[in-house]
Parts: sequence; structure tokens; C-alpha cells
Amino acid sequence: MKSVILKTIFAIAALSTLGLVASKDKINSSFLTTQSSVTPNLLMAETKPFYLVERITDGDSIWINKNGKKTEVRLACIDAPEGKQFWGQQATNRLAELSPPGQKIELRETGRDRYNRTVAEIFVAGQSVNLQMVQEGNAVVYLQYLNNCASNKNQYLQAEEYAKIQKFGFWNQQNPVMPWDFRRGKRSNQPTYSPFPVNPSNLPKNYNCPDFTTQAEAQKIFNKYPNDLFDLDRDSDGIACENLP
Repeated sequence: MKSVILKTIFAIAALSTLGLVASKDKINSSFLTTQSSVTPNLLMAETKPFYLVERITDGDSIWINKNGKKTEVRLACIDAPEGKQFWGQQATNRLAELSPPGQKIELRETGRDRYNRTVAEIFVAGQSVNLQMVQEGNAVVYLQYLNNCASNKNQYLQAEEYAKIQKFGFWNQQNPVMPWDFRRGKRSNQPTYSPFPVNPSNLPKNYNCPDFTTQAEAQKIFNKYPNDLFDLDRDSDGIACENLP
């Protein structure tokens, strides 16, 4: 009799164990099903598209392949010294090191400039290249457009202050001329002769590079009006809208 009772107890215990295992498997299966339906959506929301760098123009602009189209990108919130300015070539070289041709980058676009270029903060491996250029003294904060980087503008200002104190790059000179002042100065040093007096109120329109079909058309206007009145020659090399065909 005792043997029969023991067998019955063991049978009940075995059935209970099997029930718990089955219940646990069912919970795990339900959990995995739920996770597999949620995770891909989260990944899609967090993933940003990558673009490949084509070439470097100067210390604050690059060309990228964006969805099969070559697109010029002006780095937002910073201004690098011009090519003929102190530290200009070094700034270009450093940007080429941080984002060389073939490099995958991410963009945080802020708009377009007057030359119809995409303006953006660019990232390599999650790090802002724009901010790094400022911190290393290869560019200055473009205060006029700093609101385009409102979420981290304090970081830009702190990075610039650090570069100044350390006398990095552009700041390693006695009397730095801001890139935007340098560009104005280059224009003011150009010949002032004009076939007729230039009065802004008499001008037919305010020209921008996208208004022209070819570079030759833009050059005619550039040559006609003194001091690069319409800012068609942004790198002050005497060639207007050089990205036009």
C-alpha cells in the first residue's frame, strides 16, 4: 500500500513540473514574438542615412554623393580661414583628414545658403566634425549663423575659447582676421573702376549663383560690377560661381 502511495505522489509531481515548463516556454515564446515585432521599428527610427565624401573644397565645405547625386555641403556654424589666409591650407588639409574621400558621414541639415549649397553639421562615427574643426583651431565659430546649432552652441563657444587659450592653428597669430572680414577686405582691395557709377538702387537685381546657367554668365556680372558686389566669388580667387558648368 505504501508503495502505491509513493508512486502516486511521484506521478503528480512529474505532471506539475511538466506544466510549469510548458507554461514557461509559452511565456518565452510570447516575449520573443513581442520583441521581434518592436525592435526593428526602433532600429529604423534611430538609424540615419550615410553618405560618401567625394572631395574637399576647402576648410568648411565638401562634396558628397547623396543618393547618387554629387552635392556640395557647407559646414554649418563654422567659418574656416580662406585658402590665401593664415592657416587656410592647413584647415583644408585637416578637414580632408577628418572626412577623406570615401568616408561615410552622417548629416544634420540646417538649410541652404545663398549659393544653394546644403548647410549641415557632419558626423563621423557619431562625432561632430564641425565642432572638432573649431576645437583644434582650424575654424572659428560663425556667430551670424550659430543659431543653426542651437542645441549645442555652447559647446562651439567653449571649443573656440579653448582653442584661443591654447593658441591652436588659426589662433596662433597676433592679430587674427576673421574669415568673413578677410573676404570683405579682399573685395575692397580689388580695382574700383566701373563703366558707370554703381548705385545699389539702380541695379537690375541682386544676383546669386543659382541665377546663372553657366559660369561664363556669372563671370560677366562679376566683371561688370566692382568689389564683387554680389559676393559671387566666395574664395576671392577672381573666378565667379566656379561650381557652375
